[in-house]
Order: sequence, then C-alpha cells, then structure tokens
Amino acid sequence: HGVFEKWPDLYFVVIECGIAWVPSVLWRLDADYKALRKETPWLKMLPSEYCRRNIRFSTQPLEQPSNVKHLWALLEAMDGENTLLFASDYPHWDYDDVNTLHIPPEWRGKVLGQNALDVYKRIPRPQAAAAA
Repeated sequence: HGVFEKWPDLYFVVIECGIAWVPSVLWRLDADYKALRKETPWLKMLPSEYCRRNIRFSTQPLEQPSNVKHLWALLEAMDGENTLLFASDYPHWDYDDVNTLHIPPEWRGKVLGQNALDVYKRIPRPQAAAAA
C-alpha cells in the first residue's frame, strides 16, 4: 500500500521551496482525509503525521517577514524544530548565513545539525554526540 507504511524510516527532503505554504497544506490534507477516509483505508495516521515523521524541509530560502514572530508561528505549526534542516545554498549570492538564520534560538542545535544526523544516518556523528 503506502510507501510510508512499508518503510516508516524513509525520509524525503524538500529543498528550495520556502516553508510558509507547509502548514496550510497540512491543514487541508488533514481536513480532506477526514472527509474522504473511506478512499484511503490503508492509512493509519493523518497526512500531517506522515509528513512530520517522513518529510523534512530545508531552511533555504527561509521566509523573512518583518515580524519574526509570524515566521515562528508557521514553524511551530509544522513542527519546524524537528522537520527543518539547515541549508545555506552557498556560494550563490542569496545564500543563508547560519549566523542570521531566523529560527528560535533553542532550536539551533537541532536545525543546524541534529535533524540532519537523524535523517542521514550514514553521516559520522561527532564524538561528543556519539558518547551521549
């Protein structure tokens, strides 16, 4: 049936699309799924749950509203702390500088590294992280 049912540890990474659209798409998918449940009897979770478990999004380009709290509300709605992977797009002229990334400060460790390590299991882990 569904690829996510068969391989629950499979990840897809969406890059260079921004993220502002993600929460509204997830809300719509969940609403439609509930209304059309009989069309997909093999699914065991809401579409948003599959997304949070199996889809990751790059930070490049991360939207930059004049009020950062608006961005943070979107990030919270999509579980950005766990679904975002840092991407700079360097050396392009519009790359994202890690020092000016507009994410909640307490998320930096996960978004800048740990989330990628969770997805890309073949990347060697730093010694300190491996010991923990």
